[in-house]
Amino acid sequence: MFIKALVKQAHLIWIASIINIGLGFVIPRFDVFAKSISHVALEAPVFAYTHRIADIVIGISMCFFALGIQLTSPSRVSFSMASVLLLGLSMISAGIWTLETPLHLLYNLSIFMIIAPLAFLLEFKNIIKSPSFELFSAAVSFLHVFMFWLIYAGFIPSEINGLVQRMWAIPTMGWFGIAAYMLGSRQFSANNSMHATSA
Repeated sequence: MFIKALVKQAHLIWIASIINIGLGFVIPRFDVFAKSISHVALEAPVFAYTHRIADIVIGISMCFFALGIQLTSPSRVSFSMASVLLLGLSMISAGIWTLETPLHLLYNLSIFMIIAPLAFLLEFKNIIKSPSFELFSAAVSFLHVFMFWLIYAGFIPSEINGLVQRMWAIPTMGWFGIAAYMLGSRQFSANNSMHATSA
């Protein structure tokens, strides 16, 4: 039950992310097209602290999910656990420090989001056994690489940077909910089948 709870609570990631993605749309005179999600932390306290608390909730949930991955993973060395854990720590730091300091996202530690979906699908390939999920996870990892390339190459106009980031956050955070569902439904249903057979 403990491991199952660690996996299922990962749905908090996409739920809290909906708040962060949409928060900018309700702030008066806030330019959601140009300003990133992290800019919300520099607004009025009611918006800033809602955003920062959501970041911390997302980060803690990622860390708990990483523990669930480790306890479930068939691999002794789990790169998906490590990447999700590091991403979680970066999200917690984003809630503690604003983007005015390098400690926000812990010096871009969030780049580990590139590895997480790909490492996860490789580790749990024989447990989840879903070609569509494998394709989705690979596509999300590819999207991350492509987006970081666009950012570092300077191809995203500053006028729409915030909108692009919000659109990017949807598949990024949505992947965690789908991964938690797939792992929970396949892993624990398999365990129940084994118990029923042994009984």
